Amino acid sequence: MKCCVELIGRGAVIGAVMDAWMVVPGWVKRVSTPQSAGCNLEKLAEHIDHICQIAGNANHVGIGSDLDGAFGTEQCPSDVETIADLQKIPAILRRRGYFEADVEGIMHGNWLRFLRSAWK
Repeated sequence: MKCCVELIGRGAVIGAVMDAWMVVPGWVKRVSTPQSAGCNLEKLAEHIDHICQIAGNANHVGIGSDLDGAFGTEQCPSDVETIADLQKIPAILRRRGYFEADVEGIMHGNWLRFLRSAWK
């Protein structure tokens, strides 16, 4: 948590990743499955909630998918079959009470703001 506080203090955006070992505790490579570990997008939303609670707002978290081809769906949340399934995240966040501006920030806006500032 200390590193999150330091990153937030510096205006960073923390990526909510989708590699199962970072989403659910007790993941065992080549043994655990997303289904057996309860790894799904709701669990990812819990991570997003946690970062927002530490920060006090939704300005320091964004989607950090880790869907770069290093692994297949065997390590992704069980409800992610393709990159198109990321479109499920906004509805999950809205059900959790996030405002539309916060959802847009989490999905892309926070990264854009951070990169535009860093690349000035």
